[in-house]
Amino acid sequence: MTPVQHFTISRHAGQRLDNFLLRELKTIPRSRIMRMIRSGEVRVNGKRAKVHLKLSDGDRVRVPPLVLEEKKTAEVPGWLIDLVSKSVIYESDRLIGVNKPSGVSVHGGTSVPVGLIDAIREYFDDDDIQLGHRIDRDTSGCVLFAKTRVALLEIHYALQQHQFLKKYEGIVSGCWPQAVSEIKVPLRKFRLANDERRVEVHESGKAATTKFKILRATDSLSWLRIEPTTGRTHQIRVHCQYQGHAIVGDRKYAIPQNFKSPKMLLHARSVQFSDGLTIQAPVPPYFEEFWHQQTPAG
Repeated sequence: MTPVQHFTISRHAGQRLDNFLLRELKTIPRSRIMRMIRSGEVRVNGKRAKVHLKLSDGDRVRVPPLVLEEKKTAEVPGWLIDLVSKSVIYESDRLIGVNKPSGVSVHGGTSVPVGLIDAIREYFDDDDIQLGHRIDRDTSGCVLFAKTRVALLEIHYALQQHQFLKKYEGIVSGCWPQAVSEIKVPLRKFRLANDERRVEVHESGKAATTKFKILRATDSLSWLRIEPTTGRTHQIRVHCQYQGHAIVGDRKYAIPQNFKSPKMLLHARSVQFSDGLTIQAPVPPYFEEFWHQQTPAG
């Protein structure tokens, strides 16, 4: 059993409490850390704290005694490290941009032992690299990682101030109406009986706005450029479903599925900062392959 641990926050100011403890208590499972915070065993400045609390300079974090289990940290598989080596689309002294494949989680969790962030740290041999923002597991495309604490805070600030422009491309079922260039309806999270997380349009939800532009269209399919101006969970997917034109291959919200696709056809095409820096991720070849299979020439 470990003794009581005390941490005084300095260079990690601005980091979330759960992420801070995940870094400091590497041998403790994420689920145990979350339980400690929610039950009040972890104290910040002598008080209970929420999981997503942003730590401030000088904060004092107390961690109770812990029973150490055998280290069960999952090893990052070679194929995932190899995938990262082929997916890096941008690197500077501050940032890394990766064209994430569909089906790869950005974070490890209950059902997925390791995530893209683990492979990034392994590949660059740097445990200080942090995930800048998230996209869904089944969404492909541009994800940013911060090499420094300052860079991470800059990303978070840009997101909060809407200075971080994200553009997507997606293929939806049906012919998207020319008149619909924006959907602005609130979204609310909820859970199914099996505890699976879902999102729905609901008047009590949080404000959400998504802009759309038709790039190509037939009577049965539409290829869209999509720009979410807010960053709600599953926002694009639910707004498309709400309009009656769900993302092809979306196994949560496209039910029934009018078209069969082994992958969800939603791709984070680019991110752009207010200073003009733009990082672009090429659309996977299977988008074009699917389109031509479904819309043959002539």
